[in-house]
Amino acid sequence: CQPLTFERNDYVACSVDLRRHDVQMFWGSTNGKPFGTIDRFVREIDPAVKQRLSFVMNAGMYEQDLSPVGLFVVRGGEVTPANMAKGTGNFYWKPNGIFFVGDGQVGILETSLYLQRRPKTEYATQSGPLLVVDGEIDSRILASTRSQNIRNGVGIRDAGSAVFVISENPVSFADFAKLFRDALFCRDALYLDGVVSDLFIPALNRMDRRSVVGPLVAVFARPQGEAR
Repeated sequence: CQPLTFERNDYVACSVDLRRHDVQMFWGSTNGKPFGTIDRFVREIDPAVKQRLSFVMNAGMYEQDLSPVGLFVVRGGEVTPANMAKGTGNFYWKPNGIFFVGDGQVGILETSLYLQRRPKTEYATQSGPLLVVDGEIDSRILASTRSQNIRNGVGIRDAGSAVFVISENPVSFADFAKLFRDALFCRDALYLDGVVSDLFIPALNRMDRRSVVGPLVAVFARPQGEAR
């Protein structure tokens, strides 16, 4: 995870190489209740696993009970189904999409395309809107310059690498999308959430506590000898 300044806005960008990292999704503990905070998640995970933890970030939008709004997959099991409904709010800003991990690869697909292709998936989260699609930014995203918030999202450079980003100051959707395309060279990028965006980086002694969280993404260093 490294600080990054682009067009006078400050960010932290955490790069993930699937040869050296495991990307996993989490929502609740063994009692079936949501973690609710990154702090609680970190306290409850196995100490041996915790030693390999690189960072944790909120991984999408959630309902009042903290359950994911859309598709959420953990260890190949569907926690919540894909949401194709129309509605108001960022999640329903079409096209929205799904970030997924499976078969040693990562990807981002528009939701209906994901459901059509059904790629092998071990972990997945649905959110919206899509910020970058095949290297292009939708004109509506580029026009969205007034709404300013702390935001986080994920971008894909190729099937073996991703980058998770959180802004350090309020930014617009246009600012955020251009960061992924022009500074991080991501061919696809997905907005995860805003306002409640939190990040934990043990190496930097950083633990955000802005709000409650629902879905979580955690990245772990692979044990020595297991690098792909």
